[in-house]
Amino acid sequence: MLDDISSISIFESDGYGGINENFVTTIDKDTIISRFEEAFKDAEGRKQKVDVDTEKPDYDILIRYENGETHGLHLVLGNTGEKSRVMYVGHENNGFDISPEGTKGLRGVLNNH
Repeated sequence: MLDDISSISIFESDGYGGINENFVTTIDKDTIISRFEEAFKDAEGRKQKVDVDTEKPDYDILIRYENGETHGLHLVLGNTGEKSRVMYVGHENNGFDISPEGTKGLRGVLNNH
């Protein structure tokens, strides 16, 4: 998920199943991309039940790689001291828990953009 990232676009989410076209910001600085990588690298995979009709992620994330490939992700951002959850678009029932420390790093990036 994190090999050779060229940019990360962040969108306020409209819901599960797709990516909102109205982006909030695009990050292409290596130092900030590395903060996303730090948050995601130790994420623990788990099965989960997501009601895609009533629940909504906080952000949609589009990761662009140097080779031109992309990945769409949904992010449910935890509060300070809590875990966050990230999942691939279209695979909402297979999520990854991000540690409270990772949440802190993500909050720092998202609050500054």
